Amino acid sequence: MNIVSLLTAFVPWIAFSLVVAAPLGNPLMCLTLAFIAGIILTLVTSYKQLLKGYILSIVTIVFLVVFFILIIGLKLYWLANYIAVLSMLTLMIVCWATILFRFPFTLQYSREGVEPERVKSAPFMHVNYIITAVWGIAFTLGFAVDAFLMIRPDLGLEFWDNLKWVFMVTAIVFTVWYPGYVHKQRALQEISKIKSGE
Repeated sequence: MNIVSLLTAFVPWIAFSLVVAAPLGNPLMCLTLAFIAGIILTLVTSYKQLLKGYILSIVTIVFLVVFFILIIGLKLYWLANYIAVLSMLTLMIVCWATILFRFPFTLQYSREGVEPERVKSAPFMHVNYIITAVWGIAFTLGFAVDAFLMIRPDLGLEFWDNLKWVFMVTAIVFTVWYPGYVHKQRALQEISKIKSGE
């Protein structure tokens, strides 16, 4: 799996979240800068993926451009109240929908530089389903936190908001660790088979 490519695809979302929350005094200016930063970073970091039709990159640019037009261009400022929930909901849908349609979004990153026959193998697909599901769980939990904060913004805002980052970091760590773990387990199984055949 091209982990760098996959994690880079999330950079625009991370930048968007950080800039929106920046203490610059003017929420509308922060939101405008967040959209601009997100759009520019998507084009800079994922232009190759956009050209190749990578699901996550396309969803990212469409989300940022559409809501930039709606909120900043058409001045539908009330939508800004739901942007955190909508972003988590969008990413959650990407994960679960691609699993549902048997094309986990991580597959596009995993098959970079991998021989075609290996891409079609059941173990290769299994790894991608697992990793995509972990991201799906992380975004589902993030969505639940944002929805909860939208309903009850008075309950320990900072703690709950930071909890989303714990879910994201967990998904990142798992994405980095899991392919190597699976590869190691298969290697041990092969060694075991060879020894048992002697």
